[in-house]
Amino acid sequence: MIILLPLLVLCGLLFSALFAGQKLPANGPLWDIAMACGFMGYGLVAFLFLLTGRPLRIPFNDGKFFTVAHRLFGCVAGLLIGLHVGLSLWAEPLTARYLLPGGPGYMLAGLAGVLLAILAIGPSFHVVRGRIWRTATRFRQAHGLVALGLLGMASFHITGARLHVQGRGQMVAIAVIAGFCAILPWVGRHGRLPRPSGHRRRNTAPVAVRLAVGVGGGALGGCLAYGLYGSQWLAP
Repeated sequence: MIILLPLLVLCGLLFSALFAGQKLPANGPLWDIAMACGFMGYGLVAFLFLLTGRPLRIPFNDGKFFTVAHRLFGCVAGLLIGLHVGLSLWAEPLTARYLLPGGPGYMLAGLAGVLLAILAIGPSFHVVRGRIWRTATRFRQAHGLVALGLLGMASFHITGARLHVQGRGQMVAIAVIAGFCAILPWVGRHGRLPRPSGHRRRNTAPVAVRLAVGVGGGALGGCLAYGLYGSQWLAP
């Protein structure tokens, strides 16, 4: 599906930023799987600033496709973030002390990112959303602000930890990628592209479900492959 092409490009840019610096550390399969889940989740969060739920020109599908895709891809990102936290604490229980008040700023930023992810995903379902916001406009505004906060906290967490992103060039690359993704919704909303002619393909929500399942499975498989084999191969 052509909608996945920007996701592949984005992931390629992020991994290029990671591999452009020093050798990636290997700290055991469980820990490395957790780190891979975190980076995969970050990539999906950034991608959702393109796949906002508003219909795009390509693919020329109905609005339901983009709404369902945005929600489910967000759930996949939330799952990866949850695995990142859970597996990190399992592999190294002492990490929990860095999440307490007074801990390092980058770890507290990661904790704030987890809370923002919950706030972004939970109210996106109709059952919850209708009880909090009366209008869809207010929900979109609040959801957008929470998403920006999530992207910012996650970016600071990645660059501040200095585990995989250590060089100045890597940090600048992450910041540029995050900044570009952050302005994409504004560009899409205020752009002057002509309205496409013709009728959108209808009843395409099941396609979005299959895409989300495929991306989720591929992301989990990639995290396992990196933790079990890739990290050892790339280690100094």
